[in-house]
Amino acid sequence: MGTKAFAVFLQDLRDGRAHSELSGQLEELITKVKETGKAGGLTLKIKIKPASRGGDVDKVTVTDAITVDLPKPERGEDFFWLTDDNDLSRNHPRQQNLELREAPQTKPTNLKEASK
Repeated sequence: MGTKAFAVFLQDLRDGRAHSELSGQLEELITKVKETGKAGGLTLKIKIKPASRGGDVDKVTVTDAITVDLPKPERGEDFFWLTDDNDLSRNHPRQQNLELREAPQTKPTNLKEASK
């Protein structure tokens, strides 16, 4: 008898719930990689141990752990000035404010064409 294929084992593990969880996590990982343009990862860890103590092992317990490392989008950064009181300010504390006002609209003037 040959060795059982890993894909078949994975579909049997926890009655298919491990396979289903991996499929969902893979879909989410692919989406996040596409959105962020950054790498991520999906890890399946399988632990197998004897079900009972003794020299003749005829039964084992299998546990799995699935971890996903989703890429995170850039959070960006912001720029502030420090005041003399160590507060943060959007405006340079030693620079005067320039009072801006709206310029009045004027009608365009007729231009004359130059003769050749």
